[in-house]
Amino acid sequence: MTITVKRSEDQEGWIASRDGAVIGELHPWPAPDRKLRLFFGDTEPAAYEPLIDKVTGPCLTTVDEADRPTVDALRALGFTPVRREVRLEIPVTRASFDVPAGYRLISAADTGVQDLMALDDALRTDVPGAEGWESDEASFREQTYDSPYFDPATYLVAVDPENTYAGLVRIWNGPRPLPRLGLIGVLRNHRRRGLARALVSAALTVLADRGASLVTAEADETNTASLTLLASFGAVQVGADLELAR
Repeated sequence: MTITVKRSEDQEGWIASRDGAVIGELHPWPAPDRKLRLFFGDTEPAAYEPLIDKVTGPCLTTVDEADRPTVDALRALGFTPVRREVRLEIPVTRASFDVPAGYRLISAADTGVQDLMALDDALRTDVPGAEGWESDEASFREQTYDSPYFDPATYLVAVDPENTYAGLVRIWNGPRPLPRLGLIGVLRNHRRRGLARALVSAALTVLADRGASLVTAEADETNTASLTLLASFGAVQVGADLELAR
């Protein structure tokens, strides 16, 4: 049976159909790191080839490593694994912590967009898979302050004694069923002071007060510092994703 592919309603993605039934969706995203990232909706293995044929040039996509039919279908189309992320669940507890002397924690809601964006870009240089990330102000504002999942109480920024930003933690409340730790990071010249632990502890305490029990997170398997930090909060691995490149 013939598979047909047409543009999505927003004209930014592609829909694959067979006999009038949708069997796959592709949503390409030119990321701020100048890499084209492919996001698939519910897609049958047979639909990957006609969908990917709509994409030219290098691209990346992320797949659950346990989904062997999808991994095999993509590898047959020239994709190869380049990175592995572990998926984690972190129990929500009230953890005592001390903010390092001279530092303070503020809500991202009280930050300037350009300063927060610069901090975010700088922190991503040390996140495997996010090197070269350069946001634009309009998109950053839309995906941060204007996001329906932005939580001012769990998106916290560390400020140093000179009133410059030193690090951040952000936990999103949606669209997934559980809150998600999107990033914990501290600039290199502010590390080894306990600042990352203070940021995570502060955000988890907010969630504990709300009655939350678990937070999800992802970390590159080579990111020993993040994995060690999260393990100290009781994080356990519940799965893994492969980043595939063509």
